[in-house]
Amino acid sequence: MEEFKEILSLKLLPVGVKFLQKEESTKGEFLAKKLTFCQFVHGASQERCLFKITKENLGCASAQFVFGFREYNEKDIDHHLRQFTFSKESAKKLIEIKPKLPINQFTGLLVGDINSFTPDKPDVVILIIDSAQALPLIEAYTTAYEKDITFCNGVSSAVCSYGVVFAYQTKKPNLTIPCVGAKRYGLFQDHQLVFSLPWEVAQEIKNQLIRFAKSNKLHLPIKQAYYSPVKENEK
Repeated sequence: MEEFKEILSLKLLPVGVKFLQKEESTKGEFLAKKLTFCQFVHGASQERCLFKITKENLGCASAQFVFGFREYNEKDIDHHLRQFTFSKESAKKLIEIKPKLPINQFTGLLVGDINSFTPDKPDVVILIIDSAQALPLIEAYTTAYEKDITFCNGVSSAVCSYGVVFAYQTKKPNLTIPCVGAKRYGLFQDHQLVFSLPWEVAQEIKNQLIRFAKSNKLHLPIKQAYYSPVKENEK
């Protein structure tokens, strides 16, 4: 997966996410300090590390019910009401439409740079990109699978729900804009986007990007045309 970083000139490392069952043992680092999921993701994109996340050290209330660690409750509805909506009914609806894992389907997850999973493999790959880097990814997917692509976003939970869970459940990539929490706590910048894709799809897109690069079809950077400010009749 280093090819993603090289071909797309990524400033940050590709990040992997793997869901854990009860019987699985892992050597991931467990941080006692509670952090948001997007903080773990952004941290893993900056250095080669592997974090283990459970309900005990996941500090984001929304990510807790998104990953099925608990049911959403009245406090979650009130939070969405304060942040986004004008009625409890609307706040509840926004929670219900978010992609979520079933309760207790998994006991935890690993988040780390891609190489941290070797020889294992993650379930989902996260690329932190800009709009210029998004274009070759979209082109690689649409040409590899010969179909177009649509993206799904909501008012919040952009990295955890609409990023990771959406890609895991639909087996399709998704491009999301970091939400308020991702920018406030995860320190995602205004120009950054999140491209999440299942591991198998990531392999196909990676191979297509390699083909683009070898055949001079990689539109990054895009060669621009420079027009003279002098009009023909003024020469």
